[in-house]
Amino acid sequence: MKYKVILLMLVIFVVNTAAEDTAGTTGFTFLKVNYLARAAAMGNAYTGLADDAGAVFFNPAGLVQVKYPQASATYMSYFEGIQCGSAVFVMPKNEKLVLGFFAKGLTATEDRTLADADGHYDGTDGTFGMSNIVLGASVARYLIDILDVGLSVKYIRESLDDNNGSAVAFDVGILHQTTNENLKLGITFRNFGKQLSYYTESEYEENLPRTVTAGFNYHPNEKLYVTLDIHKPLDYDFSGRIGCEYQLHEMLALRAGYKTNASDWKAGGDYNAFSGMSFGTGFNLDNYNLKIDYAIVSYGDLGFVNQVTINYLF
Repeated sequence: MKYKVILLMLVIFVVNTAAEDTAGTTGFTFLKVNYLARAAAMGNAYTGLADDAGAVFFNPAGLVQVKYPQASATYMSYFEGIQCGSAVFVMPKNEKLVLGFFAKGLTATEDRTLADADGHYDGTDGTFGMSNIVLGASVARYLIDILDVGLSVKYIRESLDDNNGSAVAFDVGILHQTTNENLKLGITFRNFGKQLSYYTESEYEENLPRTVTAGFNYHPNEKLYVTLDIHKPLDYDFSGRIGCEYQLHEMLALRAGYKTNASDWKAGGDYNAFSGMSFGTGFNLDNYNLKIDYAIVSYGDLGFVNQVTINYLF
């Protein structure tokens, strides 16, 4: 009974926190982007599923579902030549305790443009660069048959040309097995923390992009997952994410997803209809203890983004 009370209190906290008035801009915005091809193909509706190494980015409590050590690496080619990637290692200590270690980052450079006294283009002078990195560790713990909990601690560093800022943040997650054996509920609170160093001498503090997400995973049979996330950045509106995965063959899975905030990327062009959609496949090579996932995500007229994840099971 006491665990049901705890879950009820958490749901109430989600609603109250999501309603908090924190309008304004945030720093360290790259934290909003996660790199995991399986999740990307499912519209990032992954909070209630999170059953592999990628749980460190979506719901650390899901790591309890990982039964064997595994390593995962993801590459994503983003817009404007931005290169992104992540690496994860997960190690179960026993049936009730799982540890994870992860890193993710992005980098980009472009020409530094000059302007004359009238504001007109006046050539280039070297390059302008940015780089961001996150280093972290996660721990997940089985409590009872219906409840797992998880925590991630992250060190964050962002470099914009000659300016640098850093922060420390925490992610907290739960994974609850509902009374319906085919339905799981996940709740995460992400990027709650404190800035450590500042971009300028004025020490202007940037708000971290804090988010609260409730996710559902419906798994009616061995072949099908249907997932739904209700996502709330504290500085922005609610959005919904839906995804599905179907195991077409023991070696091949098909995936699709959609994000309801697709209008953010619509600019009246030819690709408006695809905004927010995502698709992907997964290849399970049991003979090599290897899984390869691919995803393509549409951002409307901004273009398409590709992700590839390689997951090795020890």
